[in-house]
Amino acid sequence: MPDNDRRADARHEPEQEGEVHAQDKTSAAGEDEKRFVEGLVIRGEAAPEGTEPLPPGVTHEVAEEKDGVPTTVRRRRFSTHG
Repeated sequence: MPDNDRRADARHEPEQEGEVHAQDKTSAAGEDEKRFVEGLVIRGEAAPEGTEPLPPGVTHEVAEEKDGVPTTVRRRRFSTHG
């Protein structure tokens, strides 16, 4: 078996493949969530937790912040404009 074939076979071992996919999913999901939260804040669709009543256009409240940056949001209502 040529060296290239052995390397290809090693990459398809279940343990190695599972570890790589798990890391990719975690980092990809984290980046997606970060962009989603940033987008809500930039568009003015997220307000600080406890804001009552919610201003027009706000659909989410900031549930968690890290170093003053929103990291988690909670949906409060659905938008009625599109």
